[in-house]
Formats: sequence, structure tokens, C-alpha cells
Amino acid sequence: MKQLHLSIVKKQKEYAICIGQNILGKIGEFFDLNKYSRICVITDEHVAPHFLQKLLEALPEDSTKIILPAGESAKTIQTVQKIWTAMKEVQLDRKSLIINLGGGVIGDMGGFAASTYMRGIDFINIPTTLLSQVDASVGGKTGIDFAGTKNSIGTFDQPVGVIIDTITLTTLPKREYISGFAEMIKHGLIADKAYFKKVTGKKPDEFSQDELAELITISCEIKKSVVEKDETESGSRKLLNFGHTLGHAIEALSLETNKPLLHGESISIGIVAEAKLSEISGILSHEDFQTIESSLSNAGLPISLPNLNLDLLQNKMQSDKKNEKGKINFTLLSSIGKALIDQDDISQENISQAIAYVTK
Repeated sequence: MKQLHLSIVKKQKEYAICIGQNILGKIGEFFDLNKYSRICVITDEHVAPHFLQKLLEALPEDSTKIILPAGESAKTIQTVQKIWTAMKEVQLDRKSLIINLGGGVIGDMGGFAASTYMRGIDFINIPTTLLSQVDASVGGKTGIDFAGTKNSIGTFDQPVGVIIDTITLTTLPKREYISGFAEMIKHGLIADKAYFKKVTGKKPDEFSQDELAELITISCEIKKSVVEKDETESGSRKLLNFGHTLGHAIEALSLETNKPLLHGESISIGIVAEAKLSEISGILSHEDFQTIESSLSNAGLPISLPNLNLDLLQNKMQSDKKNEKGKINFTLLSSIGKALIDQDDISQENISQAIAYVTK
């Protein structure tokens, strides 16, 4: 097992990120559960049959559970209201603990519910998808979707710990597993060329369990380093937004269809679009762009989505929470392994060209 420690100096807060195989049932060895008055597990109907009982057996006998519908469509204020109501019904108080057992939706939404209930109670994240293990579970962003915009309502609130058990990945559908590689590839693109080469050196299903654990650890180290420098995204944390301005807009539109994309799939297309935008803007070389596009394709991720409504996509981008003073705020690449934040002086013509490239 490997253990990282993420430290937020301003808040004098540090927590452990535990990474290993078959460690979910050892939660009591990593965290002091006896100090909590009550423990409640939030999970969804897909994850519960596989891992809920194993977790409950490792918790105090009076621990409770909340089982929610699965999927991004459930990530709403209405669902959070149900969580708050259930928390009240089982008499959680300020000394209680929430454990989020699930993918990014459960982590984001459960974290938001915990951070707002009685002005904030502790929570632990146990991510069960590759995407959430390398992204949503670490860094303290919580939130829900609102008015057609991804994660537009939320808080910055760090968990008291994270447990990444790679055994949970054995139940993932192949499509979900591959989706997680989009964020891992993004980490290499923004911060570590050697890691980019490593994570794209094989197809996702060719990595051994040990190799996968190493990749997850490196991704978490990259995210940890970024978050420690800038918890609330006022500066360098914007590096993590590469691929997300267009990617979130594409995802939001796809959720309104009968064939929604997974988050990682949307981000993959967003990465291609924003890498193309970097090239068109004279920042990124054509050779690097081709390497990025082919690497995503070789991983089995989508690199385009034909027939998207360009006007609707533009409207979604205009409501992105990262925008400032009405300007779309991009993070772009200058090379593989190096990104530039606060790129808000990009011409509409260049943006349109980049969008056209991934929607042709």
C-alpha cells in the first residue's frame, strides 16, 4: 500500500490518500472512527451490491447508509435535499462522519451535502471508478449541476481522508475504465511529459494491477501538488481545467440526448479541441497536437463528436463558471507537459475553428 499526504497550509489541515488493493475493509486502521458520534455511508444503487456490505462490516454497528440513484442526472439539488433529509432522520450531528462510496457523482454530491449540513461535517472519500480515483476524490471540490451547467453550485471543502482501493476497478465496465484515462493523460499533458509517455505507452487494458496502482499514485501526486499550491483555484489550480471548458459544454449537451457521454469521454474531446485551439493560436506545435490526438485515440477514447449544435455549445461555454468578465477563460498547452492558465484573449474565430475540428 502507498500513502500520500495532502497538506493545506493556510487551514493547517493534512489528510492521507491511501492507495492499495483490498484496503477498503481496513478503513479503521487508517482513520480514527471511534471519535465520531455516528457514521453514514452515501453510495448509489450500482456500487452498493458490490462494496457496501464489506465497508459496513468495517464500521461501528450503528452506522447507517443512504443509497441513491446512479448517474450524472441525479447530481441535482433535489437529490441533495433527499440526502439532507435522510441525514436528519438518522440524527447525524456535528460530530458525525459521512463516507462517500462511489464514483465522481457520489463524491461531489456527498461532499457537498456534508460540507453544508450543520455548516459542515467531516467526510471520507472512497472512490470506486478510475476517473474519481485520479480526479474528483482528491482536492476538496464538491458540487452539483444546476441550470444545465456542470458543478455550478458547490464548495471547496477537503475530506479528512481518501481510500483508493484498486479492487473496486474489477467491477467497472470497460467503457468506464477507459474513461478514467482521459484525466490521467491530462495530468501528463499539463505537468509531466514523462508521465504522459508512461500512461500512453500501452492501451489501458494492457497495464498490470501494479502498473495501474503506480499510475494512479502519480496522478494523485500531480493533483496533490497543484492543490497544495492553490486550493481554491485562484491561480495555478486552473491548470487542471485543461480540456474542461469545451469538455464540460460537450458533456452538458450530451446529457440532454439519449446517448450521453461519460465525463472522461467528454474531456477527451475537450482535450483535442483545446489542444487544437492551442495550435491554431500559435502556442502549441502541430507535432505535439498530432501526438496528443493519436494518444487519446489509441487509448480508445473519442476524439470528436459529429453534428453537435455549435450555437448550443457556445451558449454552454458562455455559462462556464471559470469565465471572468464575460470572457471565456481557457487553459491551453504550450507543449506536452506544460500548460498556460488564464488564456482569455482568444479570438472567436479561433474558438470556432477548434470547435469545428471536433464536430466535423
